[in-house]
Amino acid sequence: MIVLTGHDSDDMAQQTMRLGVQDYLVKGRYDAGLLLRRIRFAVQHHRQLAQLNAAKAESFVRASHDPVSGLPNRPLFEDRAARALAQAERSGVGVGILSIGFDGLPAALSGASSLEMDIALRRIGTALDECLRKSDTVAAMARGEFSVLLAPTDASFDAMTVARRFDEMLRSLEVPGTRLTPHIGIAIYPRDGDALGELLEHAEQAMFRAHRVGGGVCQYEGRELLPALSAADLAERWQGTPLDRIELLYQPWYDARESLPIGVTAQWSRDDLIAWRGTGPESRREAGFAMISVALQRFSGWRAAGLRVPSLGLKLDQVLLDQPDLLSFLGRELAARHIEPRDLRLEISAAELADATPDLLARLRQLRDEGYGITLDDFLTAADSLLAVTAVPLDAVKLGRQSIAMLPVDRVGGSLRRSVIAAIGVAMNLSLDLIACGVDDSARRDLLITLGARYLQGDALCPALTAAELQAFWPQGLRADG
Repeated sequence: MIVLTGHDSDDMAQQTMRLGVQDYLVKGRYDAGLLLRRIRFAVQHHRQLAQLNAAKAESFVRASHDPVSGLPNRPLFEDRAARALAQAERSGVGVGILSIGFDGLPAALSGASSLEMDIALRRIGTALDECLRKSDTVAAMARGEFSVLLAPTDASFDAMTVARRFDEMLRSLEVPGTRLTPHIGIAIYPRDGDALGELLEHAEQAMFRAHRVGGGVCQYEGRELLPALSAADLAERWQGTPLDRIELLYQPWYDARESLPIGVTAQWSRDDLIAWRGTGPESRREAGFAMISVALQRFSGWRAAGLRVPSLGLKLDQVLLDQPDLLSFLGRELAARHIEPRDLRLEISAAELADATPDLLARLRQLRDEGYGITLDDFLTAADSLLAVTAVPLDAVKLGRQSIAMLPVDRVGGSLRRSVIAAIGVAMNLSLDLIACGVDDSARRDLLITLGARYLQGDALCPALTAAELQAFWPQGLRADG
């Protein structure tokens, strides 16, 4: 830009040049040759400034970004996190910190060339970055380790939802030479610390815990919290070899027509479920019976506190179903807590029921005759589900989480959508309750209601809660004093 003016003023010329103008000419004091030279000088000056700015920008990127993934590096991450924490302190919002590592990634790619390793890390970094909001930051902290800044967060559930989405996405990510098993730790400001260094350390501790139990998502839990836990809270935590710890969460399912919860499923936290499945039959039996006992204790306690929780769902895997003393154990536990068998829903997967032995089928029929509710989990109109639905009398079926997650919401057709519609029709014709579980977003929730599903379970309605959180959350209208 060149200014041509009738004002012959040195002050105005200096002020104009400070604003970024390349040259300043006064009318009547130049000829064609001078004007041409000034134009050439201005263009050259502009190009030099552009090159200088580009060099500065490139220098900044090199200094603040990881050269492999192109993501922000540790110094830039810490700078942004410090700003986010300062803002959070002023406004009272939360900030989430995630630490993400991968089991076996360096070992799996140790024979790979540096280029192949770089491609793998770049693909991981890009996938993480695409899942975030503009206000969030994902950074490469070390080779194969990433941190995520979630700013702001309204509650720990926001961070947990993002972490679970990362976990599912990374497990399905195609990386040549390895299969990713992420372990993700979560720390939340101000609950888990006030300073950035403290939050990063606590997120890493939670990540290492996730690593110990075989991958998944773990929240930070400081040792200083343990003395404040009641005996009932401690009962939620089962200690046993080879697991460090497993814990129970409780997720309601809802009547979509009434917009009210009508039951609760007891389940392992996601990371503990992964570890539990990797243990031997004896540990799984011991932990499974402990899970049943603790869940029934909670169920009885809720009712004693005035919560009207109509039914409790218990997930039973093949190991528990094969225990000859399962029926007698359930009977003793229910009698001790004054719970009726009809108040329970025993959830069994369609695949396990389809392959059930005659002894197992006889045990399930005996449970049904004793009054226990039987729910078929992972139901869809596949051969296993249709075979299982006729193997033993049922009270309800559950559409599987994986099927719901893959259900298309942007088009009318699709074989999976037709299968869901067929499953709803089968359940209605057989007078079975159908529960769509894993409904984690509002679009699929609305679609399932449109398709005719009445009972829904998932994060779009309510995430899995600890026993204390569920008691505080339970609607007043479903309390004895409400």
